Amino acid sequence: MSLIHELVIHFRIGPTDLLRIISTAPIRYKQYTIPKRRGGVRVIAQPSREVKAIQRYLLDMKLATFPVHNAATGYVKGQNILKNAMRHKHNRVILKLDFVDFFPSIKTRDWDVLLASSKNTVVLKSDSTFYKQLLFWGQGSTTPRCLSIGAPTSPALSNIMMFRLDTRLSEIAARMNVIYTRYADDITVSGQRVEDVLRFERSLITSIKNTKSPVFTMNNDKRGLYPERPAANGNWTRRYPKWGNINWSGA
Repeated sequence: MSLIHELVIHFRIGPTDLLRIISTAPIRYKQYTIPKRRGGVRVIAQPSREVKAIQRYLLDMKLATFPVHNAATGYVKGQNILKNAMRHKHNRVILKLDFVDFFPSIKTRDWDVLLASSKNTVVLKSDSTFYKQLLFWGQGSTTPRCLSIGAPTSPALSNIMMFRLDTRLSEIAARMNVIYTRYADDITVSGQRVEDVLRFERSLITSIKNTKSPVFTMNNDKRGLYPERPAANGNWTRRYPKWGNINWSGA
């Protein structure tokens, strides 16, 4: 069944009205800004009620059928930022990395690349254009361009798009005796030795530069290397950005 036929049945809407919504979906966003903690502003673009309803349907019925790597801990059922931190509890060196403009860096061309290589049979390649119209923000245009911060589908779609890179980086991490996790655009790497963590960082940067889709840029201003230090009580104390102080007894 085509996506259009499926949506017509589900939402009980006429094909003409549905196609009108789809054709204008990339511009049906309310845009505003919020200040960033370290200066500057973050652009939020929330889809209209009609577009958001369709996006939520696509999220539950379509996007949920794509694989997400277990290194991804953000926007994943049963995962949270604390569980992300707990994966690194036995290591003594923490490296924090971050992407610049994570969601807007994921473009419609990345959706094309995903579908071209995907074995997913739920999302029909013949419906690719409709998906792009519905899932990607036009930045003020009816032409879809990138993911927005504010669409309910953007978090899941970002994890889907990152599956190949998460897989590659997890394999490298295993060979180098470090742990790699990603909470949205926040990357955490940990190991017993600084040398291992820094060696993985070099491989990570190379892998990201060599990745054609999606294209990401590292945010060097948010890079942080946090070696473990003994506390007065004999436990180890690690300082995590956003997480605060976490004490691991007997680590």
